[in-house]
Amino acid sequence: MLKDMSLCLNLGEKRGEAMNGVVVVGGGGHAKVVLATLLAADFSVEGILDDNETKWGRKIFDIPILGPLEMLRSGKFVRAVVAVGDNKMRKKIVEDFGGCCEWVTAVHPHSFVSQDVRIGKGTVVFAGTVIQPGTAVGDHVIINTGVTVDHDCTVGDFVHLAPGVHLAGSVVVEEGSFLGIGSVVIPEKSVGCWATVGAGAVVIRDVPPLTTVVGIPAKPVLGEKK
Repeated sequence: MLKDMSLCLNLGEKRGEAMNGVVVVGGGGHAKVVLATLLAADFSVEGILDDNETKWGRKIFDIPILGPLEMLRSGKFVRAVVAVGDNKMRKKIVEDFGGCCEWVTAVHPHSFVSQDVRIGKGTVVFAGTVIQPGTAVGDHVIINTGVTVDHDCTVGDFVHLAPGVHLAGSVVVEEGSFLGIGSVVIPEKSVGCWATVGAGAVVIRDVPPLTTVVGIPAKPVLGEKK
């Protein structure tokens, strides 16, 4: 394993003292959409890092998977974005490698983001998204395909809004929460930290932290907080 990692680091050395483009951390399906967003936004992508050895040497969109995440510590990569859909794993990667590079924010050109919206570092905004005025989006957030976020919302760090999520005005989504595909939150409601909203659920009352809710209207699953 150490020998293989050394070979990967040597590959980076052959490409120059430092790579000024972006490196994508994660080589799964989510990485494809992150890569598509970066390329559409005219970023230069140097490569992909993934801890799965079987992926090393493969390519996504002709961009090579160079080796393990530990390559971030080599000093060869200036900028990076974490392309991992799982919120807890994404946070762990950021904590483990936070001082190794600059985290890049990527916004697809086929999205609409109001000029006063604040978007944090490491966040990705995919195609078809609409984010309306007065909204603040935290660090390392995933705003997935076709999401709408209306006026004056707050989206915390490490949140994942899955494809087709709709947040009405003045909604608060706290750190680490996951909102499943096609879920909806009505105005002025909140989703607590590290909560989960099931696919297609309609949130009409506040969701407590660490709670999973499903259905129309959304209710806690059996055994969860109420």
